[in-house]
Amino acid sequence: MSQQLYLPLGGVYPIPYEFETDTMPVPRGQFSILSELEDGNVTSAEAIVQLMLNHGSTWSSGLSWCLSTPYLSEIGGMSRRYVRDVLTSLDKKGWIETIKTSNPAGYRYRIQHYLCDEDQVPVDYNGKPLTFSMPRGPGGPLERCFGGEIPWKAALVWIVFKLRSEWRAGRDNTGQTWESTLLDLSKQCRMKLADFQEMIKILEQQGMLQRLTPKSKPAIFQLYPKPYPRPVSRSPNTSTSSTSTPPPSKETLEFDGEGYFDGTHYYSRNKLYRCSRETEIIEKRDGNQWSEISDFHRGQVMNPAILEYFKKCLEAKRVVESAVFKD
Repeated sequence: MSQQLYLPLGGVYPIPYEFETDTMPVPRGQFSILSELEDGNVTSAEAIVQLMLNHGSTWSSGLSWCLSTPYLSEIGGMSRRYVRDVLTSLDKKGWIETIKTSNPAGYRYRIQHYLCDEDQVPVDYNGKPLTFSMPRGPGGPLERCFGGEIPWKAALVWIVFKLRSEWRAGRDNTGQTWESTLLDLSKQCRMKLADFQEMIKILEQQGMLQRLTPKSKPAIFQLYPKPYPRPVSRSPNTSTSSTSTPPPSKETLEFDGEGYFDGTHYYSRNKLYRCSRETEIIEKRDGNQWSEISDFHRGQVMNPAILEYFKKCLEAKRVVESAVFKD
């Protein structure tokens, strides 16, 4: 039976961003900042500032761009003194390392994705650090916070909801939170219940969530923007940005010590990425589906060693083609 949609104030708030345009990885699981927030080891302000630094950093190294206290104060809607106190606390607890520079744009920070030894980092079934995808770009919770559309507490509530939701695309409940009481959810965010409820109202008014259950029952919310629907399989003659082909078998590949080549594509060692020899487009595999990666994914998520391998292969191809042309 489908759920009835209970709309606030008896009306319908506009949904300015129904689907996400890009995503960024956020650590989850034991030893992550959100896990420590739930356990009460960090404050809500410390959690959101660390997430802001994660937003402005390179995932592979954890090194942020130059970020000044006035800038963080402005985009976070906090006083400069409050931001300084939070950064000092995060530094003392080991969540960030402050790197002083002569750049007038501010210091750089190396963030700790998991506050534990390397061999204790929680991993997924592929052996990669445990993360979940959060919308980045238009409609993203941090972008809307930076733009002054929502307060930082509302952004944190949305992120905690995202962690406690079905984020896999193509499901009936995609983007819906798990059933829970508002009191339990407020404790997850380390906020007073009254403040938490006020943030819920703001998120509803901004079209970032809708409650799907009546107030007499545990809450289930629909989050916006939702994960973008997975593309459907198309015929070979139909133009599309993704293709459905199984991962290549060892019999069809040539291994050069760093990756593979099947005559048309270069593959990373784990066969998760491939680069077209003809178009030089890089794609990522999800099951049997190959989709072109975004510029953000290329620069912030993808392992730099894989990108360097593809560049080396393409450069070698150009050298060969140039020699043939001269002959």
